Amino acid sequence: MKSLSGNISGSFPAYQKALEIFRISRAVASYFSGDKHVLEMNISSSSQHRLAGFLVTDSLQLAPGVASALSEGNQQTKLKRLKSLRKAVLTLKIRCRKLEFSGIKETEFVHLLRKEIAQFEKLITDWFSQIENSQKN
Repeated sequence: MKSLSGNISGSFPAYQKALEIFRISRAVASYFSGDKHVLEMNISSSSQHRLAGFLVTDSLQLAPGVASALSEGNQQTKLKRLKSLRKAVLTLKIRCRKLEFSGIKETEFVHLLRKEIAQFEKLITDWFSQIENSQKN
């Protein structure tokens, strides 16, 4: 397998979607926090700023998680890595929901992020199912 930054992970749909989620998370966080640095958001007294910072921090782990699963040769370990990605998706969905209910007026960006997260979740779920099915055969 090529390096993680090579063509294989770079062209893999789940990897591309993970990068897109990070970009959107960063844009959402910048919008709601007045362009603060992520570290500033995480220690802010504003719950909206903290939630936005957590979104960025959590979304940052998706692309390396996909790359790690792609490079894993052992199918059981690959499934564990995919389960970890599924948990990360759940956390992101919860953070989006909390951000929406924190009193923000402009929810369009969060809705866009949730849509991208749902697409990523489907890609991961399909990938997980393919591996499980290949082990049964």
